[in-house]
Amino acid sequence: MDSKEDQFGNKDMKISDSKKKRILTLREEGLSYPKIAQETKVSRSSVMKIIKEKMDSMPKVLDAWIYKICPNPNIVLIHFGDKYKWAKCVVKAGRYNQPSKPLQVRKVDTKDEELYRQV
Repeated sequence: MDSKEDQFGNKDMKISDSKKKRILTLREEGLSYPKIAQETKVSRSSVMKIIKEKMDSMPKVLDAWIYKICPNPNIVLIHFGDKYKWAKCVVKAGRYNQPSKPLQVRKVDTKDEELYRQV
């Protein structure tokens, strides 16, 4: 067996993008690393590496405060300590969202406006 072959005779196996997306989807559904590895037929260490790479590329969690409530129950205006600069934030409806309440948010990549999502 050549040194670049694994035990099954496969040379330098690469994990396809579709399989990576499937791994991330399963993790978001709450499956554990071993269950994901078993279902996708990828080693557990590779599953952990793919998920860790994705988590590193995600935007940072920021501390913000509710500035104002909008008529839409899913949208609030937030500020980051400077009440003169605010942004929109998508929150879960039905929560007790009152002005000056602290939130943890992540920035959403949009072209139109500055938008955040509650963590």
